[in-house]
Amino acid sequence: MASRSAEAQDAGRPDAARDPAERGFVSWLTTTDHKRIGLLYIGTAFVFFLAAVGMAMLMRTQLIRPQNTLLGPETYNQVFTMHGTTMVFLFAMPMLAGLGNYLVPLLIGARDMAFPRLNALSYWLMLFGGLLLYSSFLFGGAPDTGWFSYAPLTAKIFSRHDGVDFWVLALVLLGISSLLGSVNFIVTMLRLRAPGMRLRDMPVFAFATFINSFLILFAIPSLTAAAAMLYLDRHYGTAFYDVAQGGDPVIWQHLFWFFGHPEVYILIVPAFGILSEVVPVFSRKPLFGRGTMLAMILFIGFWGFLVWAHHMFSVGLGPVLNALFAGSTMVIAVPTGVKIFNWLATMWGGSLRFRPPLLFACGFIALFTIGGLTGVSLAVVPFDWQVTDSYYVVGHFHNVLFGGTLFGVLAGFYYWFPKMTGRMTDDRLGRLNFWLLFVGLIVTFMPMYALGLLGMPRRVYTYQPGLGWDTLNLISTLGGYVIAAGVIVLFATIIHGLLRGKPAGNDPWDAWTLEWATTSPPPWYNFATPPAVRSTRPLWDTKHPDRPDPALAGAAERMAVAAYQTSGLPTAPGKSSLPLLAALGLLGMAAGGVAGLRVPALAAPFLLGVLVVWAWERRPAEDSPLGDSPLGDSPLGDSPLGDSPPDKRHPGVTGMLLFIGSEAVFFGALFYTYLHLRMRADMWPPTGMRALEARVPALNTVVLLASGLLAHWGLVNLHRGRRGRFATGLGLAVSLGLVFLGGQA
Repeated sequence: MASRSAEAQDAGRPDAARDPAERGFVSWLTTTDHKRIGLLYIGTAFVFFLAAVGMAMLMRTQLIRPQNTLLGPETYNQVFTMHGTTMVFLFAMPMLAGLGNYLVPLLIGARDMAFPRLNALSYWLMLFGGLLLYSSFLFGGAPDTGWFSYAPLTAKIFSRHDGVDFWVLALVLLGISSLLGSVNFIVTMLRLRAPGMRLRDMPVFAFATFINSFLILFAIPSLTAAAAMLYLDRHYGTAFYDVAQGGDPVIWQHLFWFFGHPEVYILIVPAFGILSEVVPVFSRKPLFGRGTMLAMILFIGFWGFLVWAHHMFSVGLGPVLNALFAGSTMVIAVPTGVKIFNWLATMWGGSLRFRPPLLFACGFIALFTIGGLTGVSLAVVPFDWQVTDSYYVVGHFHNVLFGGTLFGVLAGFYYWFPKMTGRMTDDRLGRLNFWLLFVGLIVTFMPMYALGLLGMPRRVYTYQPGLGWDTLNLISTLGGYVIAAGVIVLFATIIHGLLRGKPAGNDPWDAWTLEWATTSPPPWYNFATPPAVRSTRPLWDTKHPDRPDPALAGAAERMAVAAYQTSGLPTAPGKSSLPLLAALGLLGMAAGGVAGLRVPALAAPFLLGVLVVWAWERRPAEDSPLGDSPLGDSPLGDSPLGDSPPDKRHPGVTGMLLFIGSEAVFFGALFYTYLHLRMRADMWPPTGMRALEARVPALNTVVLLASGLLAHWGLVNLHRGRRGRFATGLGLAVSLGLVFLGGQA
């Protein structure tokens, strides 16, 4: 007989039933609750999704017949650039971040993210980055160089308005948002897992988000470095990408695709995790080959950084490099194929329930398989030479990210909608939504493979009649209208579910993971007494006490469980206006990159003041998910896949180490650019620019490292009660810090 959930057991407690969260619009501006932030991410992503779909329909309508005049060439360039940028940076990434924000603490039995205020700052930076990008329409024109903005098209001579500058500065804000979010996810899963839950025992979606956070952490800085050098080229006379002055546009391609190909996995790995949650529940079977699934996700997280140059077979890398990257691309198809068979084997012989979540999961498997196979074909260098920058690539890309990421997201959205809202969606509308999107995607993108083989290049706003493209473009556009109808039905389903959906109950799917152990929607504290984790299906254990898995081993773990279950609840959900104010300050700094120096001159002191208040503001311990609760010292460990001794390090230290590792990629990209130009360019640095003086920076680096080591030595002695040595170390550290600042000046 199934036992009651932890929340049901605590329903009679006044403090468990009472929700002290503020109501009204202002409470959303100051919230640090991970669930509210997750909903803000999801809602904002859906708004940008509507904008991107609208732009896609403009493009398809322009191409419905030859020599159409709906859009001019300049407008078309802006529309397809904004469509691609929006779908990648303002829909897919924020949507996955929103699902992760809402669900990861629930999946691992935590009360919030490790850094709640940083979590709020991540959202506001994402929103303001998107608004900054779209404001380019009001100030001379949107970016018009494609979502990957190849140099030299981004040079001032080819793109004279400020659209590229808006694109660069918006991506910097979006990159900071993603980096802060990834650090937060990693530290949360390292430090806040429920007692007894090892990293390898986390639900697959949480594990996929964990690996995905490392992908973001080490991919985004490469794009940031490339964008920073592009901005310097456009405004300060550097020539990193200008061939006429000794630069090399191929540098942009290397740096962009070192981000861009891991970005494909950033957009798809969480979808793998979603399917691994949905398919078992709707098949009524545990996930087949769960350990293999985790290993394949881990392998993709590593190997994804080794395949970037297969986007560059046509730039003349040479046969050796082309062969290496062709082989690495074919290798990475193997773990993807393994996951497909994991899901199929899970469904084989299962008691399948074809509700909307499983329908979208099945659609994902079919469409993503097509995208994956065509991706392997692009790894064949001679074939890639024939179809590169053609509509064949457009069809492949959309099969992977539309048929993959979007269908995976919708499988998860329909699955977790009852948990987020407490209401069910209408299955008839959900099925209609699936079939419209599934049929529309096939009709829209399958003709593009044929168009590419017939020689139609991508990014063209019109074409001549009689080339064999007319009928295929007509069919593709009609399919686009079907997709648009599916999007309308999607939003109708959401509205109907919110207004008229049937009450969901706590666990409408009879699922197995911890998010279903609490109410729908969850209370502000998530869990009062979460179930002890004894297996990868903790809620199953709670529901079936007559079939127990092996009990938790070790007295320390049992004590941690008891301490957690008796710990008090926070007095109120967290709230702070500082994340919003800090994001406004950073927005002002970014806007100054276009508007001139006066704006950052005003924004910088404001931002500095906010950060000072942030640093000195002391939050009550009970208002923090770490604080002084047993969670902060639970035996969670930091090892990649198993147990380790209790981690006494402050979570801020772990977060800072992760951030430093990310920054190493940023500076590594700059260093690579310098070496590339010095070794391969005939006239670098360009006339009028001084060569890099290495001696002073090297000396400054030594001074800075020495200052840091002395500061650490002083802190160690302070903890040991040696105040004299602490004062000495601190004084020397400050002195060397001043020497460093003088050297920099």
